[in-house]
Amino acid sequence: MYTVIVDQNLKEHISYQEESFPFQVCFDDYNSLVDHTLNCHWHKEFEFDLVLKGEVDFNLNGRQISVKAGECLFINSDTLHMAFQHKGAENAYVFVVVFRPELLLKQFTESSFRKYFDFKIDGLKLDTCSFEGRNVITLLQDIFKMDMEEYGQEFLCISLVAKLWYYMANCLKQALPAQQCQHIAHHVKVKKMLSYIHEHFREKITIQDLIEQANISRSDCFYYFKQYAGMSPLSYINDYRLSMAGILLADPDCNITDICFACGFSNSSYFGKLFKEKYGVSPLQYRKRHSFH
Repeated sequence: MYTVIVDQNLKEHISYQEESFPFQVCFDDYNSLVDHTLNCHWHKEFEFDLVLKGEVDFNLNGRQISVKAGECLFINSDTLHMAFQHKGAENAYVFVVVFRPELLLKQFTESSFRKYFDFKIDGLKLDTCSFEGRNVITLLQDIFKMDMEEYGQEFLCISLVAKLWYYMANCLKQALPAQQCQHIAHHVKVKKMLSYIHEHFREKITIQDLIEQANISRSDCFYYFKQYAGMSPLSYINDYRLSMAGILLADPDCNITDICFACGFSNSSYFGKLFKEKYGVSPLQYRKRHSFH
């Protein structure tokens, strides 16, 4: 089981084999993610998610997008996002390509080419019937087949990414009028609240704490959590605590009662009740299934 590692601001710091070549591919196996969920985070990189199996529900700055096998989602730089395996779907598996704009920008005069990268859109699901959409998916499939260990593959990689961005930039330009008005500027406030929860989940957290962090009203607090996380603030706090408990339970040397209190629960019976509601089994049964010993 794994989760995305983020800092106190929910930022994922992606490391590269060569920092001068900020490009990376990986796979998200939702069966191996804690609670089949890619936790809330953001990063400086552009991201392409090509769903290979199953179906995934993405949340981009509070906007819900469902992506099925064979479909692709683009996530823009700095976009707060999370994802869940679609309810009723199984074995969701996603090919992920991330790269910083600098991978291409450093090849050119930045003032001339920045316009091709500064789209005020949080993300876009590719139209698989459009010329541009089909080409983006084909190029992602070509990247999927690459062997980065082969000599000189960096040159092929840059050429594929350049072509990929040519078609993607055209997709974004066409979508801009419709999408720009949907771009949500208040995600900064949501980041502050979620960051506070992730940093202080071991402690008592009140709605007032969250309101003060984001400098918003109580009603806005509940509205933002409903939009971005699909649940109330308290439900999100408990859900995050239970996710952290699930990770700790994989270590058989950690006492279950200690885990309960370490994750911010003050009552072991309440912890056990919520845990079973979320995972369908007791903490002890979960440990037996997921222990790494």
